[in-house]
Amino acid sequence: MKRASFVIFIILILLHIEAQARSYSYLTGIVTQFYGRGLAVKSDGGGVVQFRVGRKTVYPNRIPAVGDKVKVKYSIIRGVYIGYSVTILENAKKEIESQKKVIEKQPPLPSNLPPQISGFVGKWEGFWDNLNDYGFTLTILNFNLELEVAEVKYESKDLQFSQKANVIPGEKLRIEWVINSIVNPEGPFASPVTVGSKDYFAILSESIPIYYTFEIQKDGTLKGTFDSRRSSSLGTSRMAVMRRVKSHIPHPRSSFELRWFLASCQLLQTKSRSGL
Repeated sequence: MKRASFVIFIILILLHIEAQARSYSYLTGIVTQFYGRGLAVKSDGGGVVQFRVGRKTVYPNRIPAVGDKVKVKYSIIRGVYIGYSVTILENAKKEIESQKKVIEKQPPLPSNLPPQISGFVGKWEGFWDNLNDYGFTLTILNFNLELEVAEVKYESKDLQFSQKANVIPGEKLRIEWVINSIVNPEGPFASPVTVGSKDYFAILSESIPIYYTFEIQKDGTLKGTFDSRRSSSLGTSRMAVMRRVKSHIPHPRSSFELRWFLASCQLLQTKSRSGL
């Protein structure tokens, strides 16, 4: 009887410990660092908290970036802060959208830019490893050589973002930046070996740092590379040769024919009203 009571007592203690381990707390603050399985958040109180995140962490909005205001649901297990969900607050999303609108409304760059800068500025298109399924465009604008910063906009079916890139002076001027993102297992940023492997679904819950580099070539093309395997064995690296997208200008003849057609319609309408 005493033995049974002792066993029940131990079970109750274990259940109590587990319940304490599963009790959740919440912290609101600004993301200061995000890498692999670690997330650093500066709380509203001023302290920085390091959270452990991973495959079971839920991101209701999107993967957070440095500067985002977030609300973290967490628990403390053996002294480690375990993040269960990271929600980007709505006001932070509005701030990001407003920043994008400011960038879009900025005036165009002057036409008398130095050759090394004007060679970069504009919209480019290309394919990672020359594969049709891995096509993308890159728009480079607001290039500031003095501050060594440029605004870039990347668009593809797998990934879209706007980012500030670092300008690296040298014999060949180049721009570089890094983002953290969850990637498509069958997309260009994941290692080909993940397809059909046990890591196929694991990559969907792990944020991977992707390092980009672009530089102008002598033939006027833009050479781009990325590396997503520096911090993850699930990543890979690829190369692309990009060409400038030429803006479409309407043919003068087409504009003339359109004006002639509209004038003819107006004349016929005037005649029908006058009874001619």
